[in-house]
Amino acid sequence: MPIYNYQCVGCGERDQRIAALDDHSAICVACAGLMLRLDVDVFQPYFEAADEAGGDARPTRERS
Repeated sequence: MPIYNYQCVGCGERDQRIAALDDHSAICVACAGLMLRLDVDVFQPYFEAADEAGGDARPTRERS
């Protein structure tokens, strides 16, 4: 199983945990609050390119 980074919603504590792909939350050891997984967004570069292009970054087809 991979290691993921988590951050507590209540106290802001960060921790690394071994977790399954669907384990999006955990319990904080510092305050017993809810920790959420900090995922790396693999699509972020696509959306940044779209913002720079002023909309959709998908290739366009020329129509005849």
